[in-house]
Amino acid sequence: MLRDATPADAHAVADVLVRSWRAAYRALLPDEVLAGLSVPERERFWADVLSARPPHTHMVVATIEDAVVGFAATGPPLVPADRADPTLGDLYALYLAPDVWRRGIGTRLHAAALDRLRSCGFTHAGLWVLDTNEAALGFYRRHGWTETGRSQLDRGPGDTELHERRLHRDLSD
Repeated sequence: MLRDATPADAHAVADVLVRSWRAAYRALLPDEVLAGLSVPERERFWADVLSARPPHTHMVVATIEDAVVGFAATGPPLVPADRADPTLGDLYALYLAPDVWRRGIGTRLHAAALDRLRSCGFTHAGLWVLDTNEAALGFYRRHGWTETGRSQLDRGPGDTELHERRLHRDLSD
């Protein structure tokens, strides 16, 4: 089942994020960075986000028997260069618990995330993805995302360098 997230989901979302990062980014990020990921730290972050609800931001959670197994977060672009375009919305995050990968839940979350962007009036979308994450790149390509040729160096947990690619998708599809 898919539903809009509430502040009460912050712990479950944080747990999904940490477990997903540890599985998906194994061999892509240093082991000590993945081991150091903190559910309580991520929970505080998501509790703040879910409580504040900045304009045009949404989070959808996927549940199985009332347990959160995935989430997708969307909203206006966070990168200053992209904020000038009022028709552009971003897919900030899409993560699933590793034990539910490849069951179609990610595809349903993705569709719901794009619907949330459309409901805010965005006509196209962008996302940043770790440039070595071939599984995610393949998922997004299969769902109509294309490379923009842009890249950025972001800072992740433990000040880890995250080399990311920018992808784009039309929302009229």
